[in-house]
Amino acid sequence: MAGTAAGTACEAGAMNSTCEHARGTGADRQRGIALVLVLWLLVLLSVIATSHARVIRTETRLASNQVEASKARSLAEAGAHHAILELLVRDESQRWPVDGSINRISYEDGDVAIAIRDTRGLIDINKVQAAQLGTILDGIGLEEARRSALVDATLDWRDRDNLKHVNGAEDDDYRQAGLKWAARDGPFSSVEEFRYVQGMTNTLFERLAPYLTVHSDQAGIMLDFAPAWLVSVLTDTRDASQSGTAARRRGGSAFRITVRATSNGGSTASLDMEVRITPTGDQPYKILSWRAPSRSINASFWRDAGDSSNRPENEAG
Repeated sequence: MAGTAAGTACEAGAMNSTCEHARGTGADRQRGIALVLVLWLLVLLSVIATSHARVIRTETRLASNQVEASKARSLAEAGAHHAILELLVRDESQRWPVDGSINRISYEDGDVAIAIRDTRGLIDINKVQAAQLGTILDGIGLEEARRSALVDATLDWRDRDNLKHVNGAEDDDYRQAGLKWAARDGPFSSVEEFRYVQGMTNTLFERLAPYLTVHSDQAGIMLDFAPAWLVSVLTDTRDASQSGTAARRRGGSAFRITVRATSNGGSTASLDMEVRITPTGDQPYKILSWRAPSRSINASFWRDAGDSSNRPENEAG
């Protein structure tokens, strides 16, 4: 009742110490509430500002990575076209080797490693004979039963009839295995198609892919152009093929160009292409295939090439 009386007295205009105390307590309470609200508002603004700054940093980093990845891809394409120009050099003494040796070029935005190989040093899966394919699969470490099945399935895939080899696979076998495709009954259109032969696995394909082609147009393998692993497998088993030189064939020669580019920012990109060179024709070169190899295939190639500096980390797709 005393507080009410004091308030009534204050409202009545009484100017005593009780009135001043009542007014002071109310003003202090209001200032305290306002201060708390301001502090909470500052905390909220700080949280928003921090989150926004984090988003900006993330977006900036992503944009920077995209720029570096684009630079790496452009460098790889530049390296591939440089390799084509080297293959068009008429003076063989000035031409880059075509045995898979690594050549390096430095550009303003990064470095490029390039390897060129005559496809006559690779396994043409459209032409290779059963015995030699079996030798190569044996060198990979494939056991005899799987090796025989894969060799016969490969022959069934590329022949034009529906007659099944002893351990092979024709259309009915693919259907029974629950696969959504059947044997082509014709030549392989690309190395990637070899993945779909019954008995092939991703792991086995990626191990073999650096040594395969569909563009050499010959059953044999010229060891002068072959990768070291392939040479060791074929010579150890006395299944070596003919040697040869880099002389141009009348219809043009096909070459595998493998490129790995590293931008100054550390991004990498790889490119694998095959090109047919016919310097005396109306069309001096024709690109036969162009792809970015998977990381495992890419790593396998550069490891076998003896280039430990090229690793598949931070690779642009």
